[in-house]
Amino acid sequence: MLDVYRSYFRATQTLQTDLSRSWIAPAAESLDAPMPLAVATVEAGVLNLRNQLRELQMLAAPRVTSAAEDLYEAIRAAADAQFELHLRSSGNDGRLCDLDGEAFTHHSGRVDSALEEFSRAVGRQTVSAGGPDRDKMTRIARAIPPDASWMKFLLSRKPLRRVPAWVAAGVDDARAALQHDILDFTDPGLVRLHQDLVDALGRLADEFGGTFPPEDSGTLSYTEVPPEWKRTDPTRYYETLQALSRAREDVLDAYKKLMNAMSSQSPDPQPPAGQSVNITAGDNSPVNVSAPYAQASNKSTVSATVGRSSDDPVAKPWWNRGAVLWTALGSVAAVVGAVAAVIALYK
Repeated sequence: MLDVYRSYFRATQTLQTDLSRSWIAPAAESLDAPMPLAVATVEAGVLNLRNQLRELQMLAAPRVTSAAEDLYEAIRAAADAQFELHLRSSGNDGRLCDLDGEAFTHHSGRVDSALEEFSRAVGRQTVSAGGPDRDKMTRIARAIPPDASWMKFLLSRKPLRRVPAWVAAGVDDARAALQHDILDFTDPGLVRLHQDLVDALGRLADEFGGTFPPEDSGTLSYTEVPPEWKRTDPTRYYETLQALSRAREDVLDAYKKLMNAMSSQSPDPQPPAGQSVNITAGDNSPVNVSAPYAQASNKSTVSATVGRSSDDPVAKPWWNRGAVLWTALGSVAAVVGAVAAVIALYK
């Protein structure tokens, strides 16, 4: 998985450099002139990055995927801004960054910030995959198992006119277990979600404390919102029920968010079955692999091939981005992506 992260990170760094070179390059000579090399380089790089993003989306944790998507959008927006500047300013000898200094500053800063955020997201993912956070997740799962009887009661979402004593005790025990665990998560996001759950359990325990044992009864099996309030003070009665329901929903929501976040830290999945390849080989002959992307291990060798359409594009001006540009750049990006994949195997 780290190899996928590194490949994407290096591709974005290369594109950041290409974008910078394009910003200090002059505008296109004219709309009928050949496509500027700076434009072609950036556009092909963006298409290749999009393909790498799709691979990352299949394998990465949600937080890393989100950061990778934001980074791609930042680069895509910068490329679009440069392309539009070429269209508006063709024939101008000035550099793009001078023609629109505001766009240059905005998009350069956005790409840089997105690159830093992606780097941090990968770093957090790498740290959180280690032992301390794993151990913490295990202790939480033991303290609040999803099939605990008191959790099932809360999940049933029954009106809380009566609160069984074992439900109140379960909430108290879970809160105590989380509070008394002196080892915190190393992932800041999990630390916050963990504290949200502790706080929600505390509020629910406080609301349970506002209920009372039934009158004229020696049983302590449950507490209740006094039923006579419904007749003597209906406002207080229904407000108490609403407060209990809100506190219960807060616990369930906080628990769900924490469990979902912890599940996203599970071990990296294996490549999906759809990535299997067909191999054709003879005695002492090379092995050719045809697949969306190639992967080799040990002393194996592998190559990836990408098909090309046999249709020849119709000659049009370079700036017709919707047709010739994307057709030409699609072929360039496919070749670049295939070469990059093979080179990455030997690193």
